[in-house]
Amino acid sequence: MSENEVQDSVQELATNSQNESVSSNQDNDLLREVMQKKERLQKAESELADLKSKMEEDRQAQLSKKEEWKTLYEESKSELDKIKPELESFKLQEATNKDKMLSEFSEEDRETFKDMSYQQLKVVHNKLINKTINVPNVDTSTAAGYQGYETLTDAAKDVANGKLDKSSYAKIKEAFTSKFN
Repeated sequence: MSENEVQDSVQELATNSQNESVSSNQDNDLLREVMQKKERLQKAESELADLKSKMEEDRQAQLSKKEEWKTLYEESKSELDKIKPELESFKLQEATNKDKMLSEFSEEDRETFKDMSYQQLKVVHNKLINKTINVPNVDTSTAAGYQGYETLTDAAKDVANGKLDKSSYAKIKEAFTSKFN
């Protein structure tokens, strides 16, 4: 390669890297700008929420200064009327669930637990009634020591007929007798 060709390729690489760094800097600047705008937006939203709550407090203070208790009372009453049916439904559901859980206890335990709150009763119920009982696994399959014989009598018949040797019969007999010991 000639010296001019080398210089041209070096200049081309330098230009490419400068373009990439300019592009990277622009991306970083854009990202920074977006983040700043996001922070300002969040700050503005929180200030708006604060202002709304402050305006409501000021309105209520003005109403109370003007002795417009009736308006305040009516507003509070309408909120209460909205919430009351939900509360009654919740209390009824909780009482039903409590009665259902109490019915799963013995008569003595019902008397003991009836004054507990729903949450306390739920914990006790889950610990006492819903606990899993650990029953050991009992293997009911025939042991390999029986060598396919259902009874010791069957093995003895095979020994008498010559189908089974005496050492195997001794092992089978020991397996059957150890079953009962």
